[in-house]
Amino acid sequence: MRPRVFFTNFRANPKKNLLEKLRTLYLRAEFDKVFDESDRVAVKMHWGEKGNTSFIPVPFVRTILDEVKKSSQNVFVTDTNTLYTGERKNAIENIRTAAHNGFTLESLGTPIIVADGLIGTDSVEVEINKDYIKRAKIAGSIFHSTGMVVISHFKGHMLFSFGGAIKNLGMGCATSAGKQVLHSDVKPSVDPESCKGDSICIRHCPVKCISLGEDKKAYIDQSRCIGCGECIVVCPHRAIPENWKTASEPLQCKTAEYALAAVSNKQGKVIYFNFLMNITADCDCCDWSDNRLAPDIGILASKDPVAIDAASIYLFNKAPISPLSVMEKHQGAVDKLKALRPKIDYTILLRHAEYIGLGSRNFELIEIN
Repeated sequence: MRPRVFFTNFRANPKKNLLEKLRTLYLRAEFDKVFDESDRVAVKMHWGEKGNTSFIPVPFVRTILDEVKKSSQNVFVTDTNTLYTGERKNAIENIRTAAHNGFTLESLGTPIIVADGLIGTDSVEVEINKDYIKRAKIAGSIFHSTGMVVISHFKGHMLFSFGGAIKNLGMGCATSAGKQVLHSDVKPSVDPESCKGDSICIRHCPVKCISLGEDKKAYIDQSRCIGCGECIVVCPHRAIPENWKTASEPLQCKTAEYALAAVSNKQGKVIYFNFLMNITADCDCCDWSDNRLAPDIGILASKDPVAIDAASIYLFNKAPISPLSVMEKHQGAVDKLKALRPKIDYTILLRHAEYIGLGSRNFELIEIN
């Protein structure tokens, strides 16, 4: 049987607001039958960097939490520390950033825990023996939870082409050491003709492997680069191009395998929400948010992470392109993600996730309005 993906659009009226539609979605997906009072439920999400404004708003998250707590009171909201520089590279800064963006115990009614501890070392090795990953380094609080709610903001991404449930699971549940394993094949380089020598990439590099040469052009020391991709994102001149060649495939395949490791001890106890709103070209890890690529589409719910991501892409491709966005020049594109980042084959992530048994791309879409 094809995995079911439930969908409600963002239309609302005086009789039913969006939060009420979200509650209906929760019940129609039969998520109220997933957890019981003995479960420790991790709610995995991304609360955004400081300066980012496109992350999922607090009221939507609070609504889901209130429904989960009808089954179990042992619920916590969580994310992990980052590999790149920014405001979330340790638990102290991470929780401060969450609060800055409105995510607190008071606003959520639920504690916030950074899943891999103070400095990203709270780790459990999970044996999966797949093609790329034999043992995955999963954040301790994720591993020790007995159930999980994965709340993902669907958007573009500079390394994967899109970010959704699989990326939220795979990259988002890895410890810092695990993230280094995932990124190890990504080695960007600078286009000297486009480089302006303004040192923005140097200031943002977490391992200080970028320097200016005598010609005032940036150079990346490949032997020290950890492949986090932050330099690609912060360069305003596009001088560090997304030219992955062979790097993209192992990155995506490893991430799918880490996603499998994150849920391997929670069979039947994981539910997924994808929010197709504020769909920007780049990740919520950026400390800015560009104009949205398409109008707000809706909310999806499923028990299958591959199906919910495949359905999200399907709905995004059906949506009109927003004017005054970076997608404006791609009017009429059949595959918007491919038009946005033509050098990245995002289907690798979905195909490998399906191949290893994480889920199925062959979904049944059930609209609830």
